[in-house]
Amino acid sequence: MLGIHLGTARVGLGLSVRIWNRGYSELVSKTQSKTRFSLANLKIGRAVDVAHHPNADTMYVSQIDVTAPGGAATVRQVCSGLRAYVGADALEGSLVVVVDNLKKCKLRGEVSEAMLLCGEDTVQGIVVPCRPALGAVDAASLVGKQVILAGSAGEVAAETRRLKRAEWEELASRLSVDADHRVVFWDPEAGKTVPLCVLDGEREVGIVVDSVGPGSAVC
Repeated sequence: MLGIHLGTARVGLGLSVRIWNRGYSELVSKTQSKTRFSLANLKIGRAVDVAHHPNADTMYVSQIDVTAPGGAATVRQVCSGLRAYVGADALEGSLVVVVDNLKKCKLRGEVSEAMLLCGEDTVQGIVVPCRPALGAVDAASLVGKQVILAGSAGEVAAETRRLKRAEWEELASRLSVDADHRVVFWDPEAGKTVPLCVLDGEREVGIVVDSVGPGSAVC
C-alpha cells in the first residue's frame, strides 16, 4: 500500500509541476508582450526653454519642442530633477529624448506632461540626459521623430495610449548604457541587447549618454 500511495504522490507532484511550469511560461510570455519596447512612445525633442522650478530647488521646468516634421507645433512642459547635474544653459537648446506617453502629473504644483530619458551612473554620482549621436546629422531634422530599436524601421507603429507606471518600470529596467555609451534595450524575444536609434532618412542615428560608465541604468 505504501508503494501505491507513494507512486500516486509522485505522479501527482509531476503533473502539478508541469502545470505550474506551463502556467509560469505563459505568464512570462504575456508580461513580455505587454512590455515590448514599442509600448513606450519615445521622441527626440529640443529644450527650447529651461527655468528653475518655483517650488523645488532641485528641479527645472522645461519647454520641450517635439513637433514632428511637417506637423502642428507641439511643446511639452517637463519637470526634471536635473539642477544638481546639468546647468540650465547646457540643457537649453540641446536635443533630448522624451517619454511622451506617460500620464500627465503635477510635481510641486507644476504640470509635467512627459519625462526626459537620462542615464544614471551611481558610481560617479551623475545623471546625464540621453541624446542622438549627431555627427554630421542636421539636428533640426530629428526633432519630433520616433526613437526605435535598431533594425526595426517600419515594423511597429508609434504607441498612442498612455503607458502604465508598472509597464514603464519593467521596460526601463531593461534599458542600460553599453561600452560605447549607446543606450541599449534587452529584448527577451531576440535574446540580446539592441541599440536605440532615430532615423535620419534611411540612416540609423544612435541614442547615446555622455560620461556615464557602461552598465549604467537608463530611466
